[in-house]
Amino acid sequence: MLMPDRSRARLGRGALVPAALNLVGIGAMTAPAITGLPLAVDLLAPPTERTGILALAVTLGAVAATIANPLFGALSDRTRSRLGSRHPWIIGGSVFGLASMGLLLIAPSIGLLLTAWVLVQISYNALLAAAAGLLADAVPDAERGRASGAFSAAAFLGTVPPLLLSSVLPDHVATVTISMSVLAVAVAVVAAAVLPPRAAPARAGATQTPDADAGGAASIRRFAPVWVGRFIQSVAFGLVSSFMLYLVADRITGTAGAATALTSLSTLAGGGAIVIAALVIGWVADRIDPRILLAGSALLLAGAALVRAGAASAPTLVVSAVLGGISMGVFLAVNLATALRRIPVGAGGRYLGALNIADTLPQIMVPSVAAWLLTLGGPDPMSGAADNFTTLCVGAAVVSLAGLAVLPFLRPVSEPVVGVGVDAGPHEPPRGERS
Repeated sequence: MLMPDRSRARLGRGALVPAALNLVGIGAMTAPAITGLPLAVDLLAPPTERTGILALAVTLGAVAATIANPLFGALSDRTRSRLGSRHPWIIGGSVFGLASMGLLLIAPSIGLLLTAWVLVQISYNALLAAAAGLLADAVPDAERGRASGAFSAAAFLGTVPPLLLSSVLPDHVATVTISMSVLAVAVAVVAAAVLPPRAAPARAGATQTPDADAGGAASIRRFAPVWVGRFIQSVAFGLVSSFMLYLVADRITGTAGAATALTSLSTLAGGGAIVIAALVIGWVADRIDPRILLAGSALLLAGAALVRAGAASAPTLVVSAVLGGISMGVFLAVNLATALRRIPVGAGGRYLGALNIADTLPQIMVPSVAAWLLTLGGPDPMSGAADNFTTLCVGAAVVSLAGLAVLPFLRPVSEPVVGVGVDAGPHEPPRGERS
């Protein structure tokens, strides 16, 4: 069903600045995760303990991110300063992130290294949470589909610079890591200058008062289907992406070492598909019933999982990666746009922070679930190996299809129409909503 036509003007600063912040924030966290953290662990830990310590670091970081993002989002909702409600946390997060990254690179002990990595996650999640809140504050209704596409694409594009720099400069890990953190500080400062806090005129019927029921049952009930849908699709995508190196080794190349190149190519193809799909769908998302797009993305992800279930060649693997990437690009953009339209006024930080948990929680639980699924159904029917990737991929398809059950709860809701604000100062102006 087509929705009312909307302005096709170029994206404004209210959409582009949060996207840029999302890009550099993700990039700053990705840089140490690629090589910096593993190498630091390798220098400090005995060879027999390094994998366990690295796994502990990753787990602690994921837990810290899961807690920090909604916490700082809620704090930014309540902040009043000359810089507005979001910019203090954006700038502060980038500065503390840079300091924490420096500590990570010079940590003389495992304990200090783990502490530094947790601080890195906390700092950059403060930046990311406030950037998401800024998106909710500053983007007018007519731009929300496109802005959500740009914001979602930026998260994946943020991983590209550290990946490229790490491959081109393998002997300068510290330089690559610090450079991404310095870039995050620079973008945070520029963002405050480019998108300063200022009042914007409200639309007819608008109210200047933040929603008093932001934490009430009605608001939570309206937002809950968005969260559940994102959690389900994140689990499904995590399952179909799990242990891909071993799938390639068992079915295609024969060894894990030979599987590295094909696994990297498949991952790159899937990531590129996510970026392109998110950007493209953003330009039409405002004119199509979001439930149609979300249903299509769930069906496509299930199809991608079934293609991978039978993948025994490089082309089939890449095709499944591209299909899965397209499905997630569409889903992430439309899900975020839907979330923006269901968030109470003045509560963008806490609600989008809560939505972030739907992304991070699967990262903690999916590896264990995937490992269990690999043991079901006997040996893999394609390779005869012990790990049954057919069961794993079929399980991912079933989870993705389960997401369709959420769609009836995403029926249009009646919402108050309010104006658009830009990173509100002491009197936070309202932002656009749509019925």
